Amino acid sequence: MFVLSTGYAERVELFWDIGTLNISRDGYSTWKSICVNNAVPIPPVHVTQGDVLVLNVRNSLDTPTAVHAHGIYHNYTDYYDGAEMVTECGIPPGENFTYIIDTTDQVGNFWLHSHIQSQLTDGFRTPFIIHEKVKPVTYDEEKLLYFEDWDLRSFDDQMNIYSTLNAKKIPIAYRMLLVNGMNGNVTQPVVFEPGKRYRVRVVSLLTAFWLKFRMPGHTMHIIDQDGVACNPVEVDGLDMGPGQRFSIL
Repeated sequence: MFVLSTGYAERVELFWDIGTLNISRDGYSTWKSICVNNAVPIPPVHVTQGDVLVLNVRNSLDTPTAVHAHGIYHNYTDYYDGAEMVTECGIPPGENFTYIIDTTDQVGNFWLHSHIQSQLTDGFRTPFIIHEKVKPVTYDEEKLLYFEDWDLRSFDDQMNIYSTLNAKKIPIAYRMLLVNGMNGNVTQPVVFEPGKRYRVRVVSLLTAFWLKFRMPGHTMHIIDQDGVACNPVEVDGLDMGPGQRFSIL
């Protein structure tokens, strides 16, 4: 990553080579996952409000790809929206494309993913966090928790199963829930220290299911939802649909 100063904002430039990697995301079974620069999970992207994200993408897959910034407005720049065959064509295999995303008017929790075929469910997804220049509330530290549904079958294989005449008899079920990209004995613990006040960014990268998020013995206060700040609201948990994002204290 290269960061160049442009006045009060920064130009945050990333270079992504999109490919695949055979990896165990549960510590037991190996399966093909879409990767960026041979990294799985794809590292979250962090910028500060007002920054310009320059995302240089090379497609090393054998099918077209694209990058959609979920929840981001594209005022007169819809050709950077990443919705293939709606706002633009996909990036052909072996080709490059540069996305330019201005974050002047938005802040909060978003995510980046592909809108092409089954690439999202095959691992092409990661959080995109736009930090405030000034904290809206007081806290000691931030944590990021993001969740994915994952299966040891490609989405295309699953659709072939669920599209049969007997599909109604087959429950739609993923093998596992990934926490920050992993599960099982390869999961990295998220550590909280007693006495500290935390802002926790909770991002659902799920594709088909609702997530019930709870912290036993604790209530929480929502301070933003889907990129929109709000006055703190006390809740005992979050019920999150696919693509929803919250910040809680």
